[in-house]
Amino acid sequence: MASVRCKLARYLEDLEDVDLKKFKMHLEDYPPQKGCTALPRGQTEKADHVDLATLMIDFNGEEKAWAMAVWIFAAINRRDLYEKAKRDEPEWGEWKEDKNAHVSVECREGSLEEEWMGLLGYLSRISICKKKEDYCKKYRRHVRSRFQCIKDRNARLGESVNLNKRYTRLRLVKEHQSQQEREHELRAIGRTSAKMRDGPVSSMNLDLLFEPEDQHSEPVHTVVLQGSAGIGKTILARKIMLDWASETLYQDRFDYLFYIHCREVSLGMRRSLGDLMVSCCPDQKPPICKIVRKPSRILFLMDGFDELQGAFDEHTEALCTDWRKVERGDILLSSLIRKRLLPEASLLITTRPVALEKLQHLLDRPRHVEVLGFSEAKKKEYFFKYFSDEQQAREAFRLTQENEVLFTMCFIPLVCWIVCTGLQQQMDSGKSLAQTSKTTTAVYIFFLSSLMQSRGGSQKHHVSANLRGLCSLAADGIWNQKILFEEGDLRNHGLQKADVSAFLRVNLFQKEVDCEKFYNFIHMTFQEFFAAMYYLLEEEKQWGTKNMPAGHSELPNRDVTVLLENYGKFEKGYLIFVVRFLFGLINQERTSYLEKKLSCKISQEIRLELLKWIEAKAKARMLQTQPSQLELFYCLYEMQEEAFVQRAMDNFPQIKINLSTRMDYVVSSFCIENCHSVESLSLRLLHDSPKEEEEEEEEEEDVGHCHVDQCDHPGPLDAPSHRLRRCCLSHRCCAHVSSALSSSQTLVELDLSHNALADCGVGLVCVGLRHAFCNLQKLWLENSGLTSDCCPALSSVLSANQNLTHLYLRGNALGDIGVKLLCKGLLHPSCKLQLLELDNCSLTSHCCWDLSTLLTSNRSLQQLSLGGNELGDLGVTLFCEVLRQQGCVLRCLRLCKMYFNYATICALETLQEEKPELTIVFEPSQ
Repeated sequence: MASVRCKLARYLEDLEDVDLKKFKMHLEDYPPQKGCTALPRGQTEKADHVDLATLMIDFNGEEKAWAMAVWIFAAINRRDLYEKAKRDEPEWGEWKEDKNAHVSVECREGSLEEEWMGLLGYLSRISICKKKEDYCKKYRRHVRSRFQCIKDRNARLGESVNLNKRYTRLRLVKEHQSQQEREHELRAIGRTSAKMRDGPVSSMNLDLLFEPEDQHSEPVHTVVLQGSAGIGKTILARKIMLDWASETLYQDRFDYLFYIHCREVSLGMRRSLGDLMVSCCPDQKPPICKIVRKPSRILFLMDGFDELQGAFDEHTEALCTDWRKVERGDILLSSLIRKRLLPEASLLITTRPVALEKLQHLLDRPRHVEVLGFSEAKKKEYFFKYFSDEQQAREAFRLTQENEVLFTMCFIPLVCWIVCTGLQQQMDSGKSLAQTSKTTTAVYIFFLSSLMQSRGGSQKHHVSANLRGLCSLAADGIWNQKILFEEGDLRNHGLQKADVSAFLRVNLFQKEVDCEKFYNFIHMTFQEFFAAMYYLLEEEKQWGTKNMPAGHSELPNRDVTVLLENYGKFEKGYLIFVVRFLFGLINQERTSYLEKKLSCKISQEIRLELLKWIEAKAKARMLQTQPSQLELFYCLYEMQEEAFVQRAMDNFPQIKINLSTRMDYVVSSFCIENCHSVESLSLRLLHDSPKEEEEEEEEEEDVGHCHVDQCDHPGPLDAPSHRLRRCCLSHRCCAHVSSALSSSQTLVELDLSHNALADCGVGLVCVGLRHAFCNLQKLWLENSGLTSDCCPALSSVLSANQNLTHLYLRGNALGDIGVKLLCKGLLHPSCKLQLLELDNCSLTSHCCWDLSTLLTSNRSLQQLSLGGNELGDLGVTLFCEVLRQQGCVLRCLRLCKMYFNYATICALETLQEEKPELTIVFEPSQ
């Protein structure tokens, strides 16, 4: 069981900043008549949730501290925490056995010498336990000291940030991804916020990562934390280490946690697992032998499996089973993962999804948990934690929130940090905050130029030369799938050690503290950004001669055609972001900005090549493979040049997109607005958004209908066909749809199926359908939550709109009454409907008389579908009599396949003999 302090800290962690301030205020003003001591403000003011729980217990003891918390939860109107804490209240006064100190005295016969030997043995065991406990405490202090602070990527020497004060809780969900989803992990930064799911998302807390699903399930020993680049996996890993060392996490499960950075293990240094564990300890002689005697009490936290270099397809005989044996780093970790080395130990592995295929076949019954970044509320919390000045935080957050796209991207902690860093630099320089840039490229350009300007104008040429070296190094690494570089690699690209030190100061290029001869970009996306610049920087006479030493390796091919031909074929998909940045960098405004700020000239010669590439991909038949239409739209969106985008979009007469996130909506909207030749438009939402906090649910509702507003734009209105199936639409969007119907004379097909429009929503749509300018011919309203209440409105459309020829209503509970109302409009002389689908509409034989009257009077209806309705023998026989009449023009009838009596079967056979031109299809009952 977790300690009272640990439980109390968890409750306090659930308090948002405002509630935590209220909680502290009540602690300071706690009524003395309740028998508890109020806490002084000086000690509570800067305390986090862990410190606060400790203070409460130190001042009042565990029982009174718990009572104080319960009372304050009620006082600040946190009913959820109040009720939970009441249920979870420990059993006070229960005598608890101290396992370490309890002595079982046993009377036994024997000599005095035997008694003394027994006593000395017992004291020896107590001493050993004490030493073990003392070393555990020493190790925890070391871990706490090591992980309590983090360095910002642009921190100066000696600067650090308290992890507890900066850390913002991330969303964790149990993940069961398909192979296709894993392969597309790097397709878009913003797409992680809402992955495709078939069911509801269940959130996970850190303390439950290793808990079994239920009391009958086996214990969990391996957990994989997966998440895309920049989503916060490493910070989360460090937070786990700190919380364990602070005795608020896994206290009853693990005695030791060892943090292993996979990038460091990749260096090829041979060592044993014991050596690896020693490197994590505060001294060179830890009791490793005693620690490994209880492997079930050890957790190895492997951070960055995707950065681990080395093969993992060795035969099992090549694996290591002895923790003292010296091996390559990848062999050691492979042995741990495959449970050949310390098989009873637990593992927590962080990785990008791109490495899951390599990892998956090594694991035995792992639990997969995905890191989804910040929720809407946590974005705001991050801003207020980043800025020490509350007014600055409020201003920065407001500005970012106004920029919808950038704010959406801020669910990724890395993007959030870049935005905050850029705004902080603007504030510190005394400049007013202008509207921030919208795309990833724009954010990175601003960040890059801001840091480089800090080096002073006199060194611009030197900076430009170093930038070229960085770009060629990045491109070389991308093509060779390399993320760690030696000093020799730097020299080959004209980067000297002094140049690297300069870049470390501005933190564009990070030197590894523990690996002096290895360097890496501060993040994979920065490497992709610089690789894109490599193809655009205009060549200078000095580049490739003056800065390059004799015997240097050949520079990567700068032919952009080769890059585009390999797009989508690259093993890890890194080229996807490179090409996106390529489009973003040729924006003419950004080109001018870079030339002005960094004195580097960006070539515009490849614009025509990029346009031809888009044209070729748009016309390709197998566009669903790589890249998809949506991925091409992301490239065009990154560019943000309407004239270029309009030329490119002329090649998309048919647009069919599956939308997953709000970012998809924004990107698609931008491109569709600039498309004036689209003939068919189909949008489909791939999943239902998970319900989270109320604030996030409201946001999801907005997302559900924001893209329908695009009906007001000229681009979509020129499309004859709109398909908005499964787009989480509600009745709130129907006014926009109605407006589009009444103003567009080119829209002839509209699919709104599988959206919860309800009767009131369809009523609004019907207003537009009755408008004189409406030329709609085909309307899909399948599974839209309709009843007979909407049928009068639909009936009025049928009698007023002579253009409507196809109406699809399957999957709606219209009932017999609804059909009767529809028939009134269908019998109107102005009705020109040719096809009517009423499958699975809860119809019985009672509606057949109205339909029979319709079939004898209507001269336009040629197809009637009634599948999934139990019409019975009486209804089918009535249809047979009507359809035999010469005045009936129906050519196709769909019925539900069922067991008919002999008379009905004879009537059907006679009908088919007399009217061979009539097709009767029997669909299986559902």
